[in-house]
Amino acid sequence: MSWLRNSALLATSLIIVLTIPATSQQELSLDQILERAYQKQTAGQEQIKDYVCQATFVMREAQKDGTAKTIFIEDKMVYFKSPDKEREIYHAITKEGKVLSPEEVAEHQRKADEQAAKKTEKEDDKSASFSFSAKSPWSPEERQNYNFELLPPDTIRGIPTHVVRVKPKRRSKHLIDGKAWLHQGLFEVIKMDFQPAKKPKFVKKAHMIMDFDEVQPEVWLPVEMKIDARGGFLFFKKSFQMHQTWRDYQINVGLPDSLFCGRG
Repeated sequence: MSWLRNSALLATSLIIVLTIPATSQQELSLDQILERAYQKQTAGQEQIKDYVCQATFVMREAQKDGTAKTIFIEDKMVYFKSPDKEREIYHAITKEGKVLSPEEVAEHQRKADEQAAKKTEKEDDKSASFSFSAKSPWSPEERQNYNFELLPPDTIRGIPTHVVRVKPKRRSKHLIDGKAWLHQGLFEVIKMDFQPAKKPKFVKKAHMIMDFDEVQPEVWLPVEMKIDARGGFLFFKKSFQMHQTWRDYQINVGLPDSLFCGRG
């Protein structure tokens, strides 16, 4: 599930921690909004050195009768160290209704660590067909890959937001196609709704919605992600709904490099 991990890293790159003096909405152009979002992103990357949090991942498979069957549940700790090191340590796993034993969880951990290490070694290997990674679109460099459109304002969880349409200039699995909701006063990313600009091989659909919240004063991080995916080839096709939540963040705790086993 490397694309899920990379989506989480994309979420991390959208951290918001710096308050910029507010300007009335009428005075702001689209370019100014994008620049404020970039300033927020840069401030977040400088402020947050690492974090640890709890997370729960649930995968459901669509059934022919229209229902969804829960096939996988993970309870885990997520460790992140700037700029891009991440590790998940599993506490409990339920697979197709069966609670895995401690030995089975340990084996799952071993395989996950091995897969992450191999992905790091082959980061630029184009044969990794089910991977999806993208950078935040706000930097001047990344903005060159997109066309932006300012849509009518919206309110998310009671927060007035700027709504920005993000359109990729080319098809690439390293770009996104969707919308972003930015806090009108703080320019924090409140919500992202997107899909890869180019779907990975054998993936027919990969629609993602990510929500962000203030997990500590002036620190905004992802709290929920929903993914609706469909893939397969020939007559073998599957549809899945995935849901991940993050909670109980601890920021800048001084995580050692040894925790990540050479990741990043």
